[in-house]
Amino acid sequence: MSNPLKRIKCYLDHKEIKISAFEKSVGFSNGSFSGQLKRNRTIGLDKLENILKIYPDLNANWVLTGRGEMLADKQEDTQGDQQTILPKLPSVQFSYERTIESLNHVIAAQQKTIAALEKLIDYQIV
Repeated sequence: MSNPLKRIKCYLDHKEIKISAFEKSVGFSNGSFSGQLKRNRTIGLDKLENILKIYPDLNANWVLTGRGEMLADKQEDTQGDQQTILPKLPSVQFSYERTIESLNHVIAAQQKTIAALEKLIDYQIV
């Protein structure tokens, strides 16, 4: 799997969840996930966080990096027989930091493009 969207789609296939039901469950507009998937786009951190809240058995590390298992490990709760799903936080945090750094590079490039376009507009007006 080459990107987080494709890994999420793999999870949906594994769980036999239709994309339309998934989009509705996480608050996406109709067709937005499938459209992003078809165009090989990326997913925002806010959307990813919401997906991981709604689908806690989805391993965040696997979604972000492709490493590890698709389903989060179930670990014994210290208070009894309940099982909770706990992602490996240090690796997830590192992945978030890398994603944020990458997004900051994209923002910087877009700011340069905007500045160049503004100069072009100013040139054409004069």
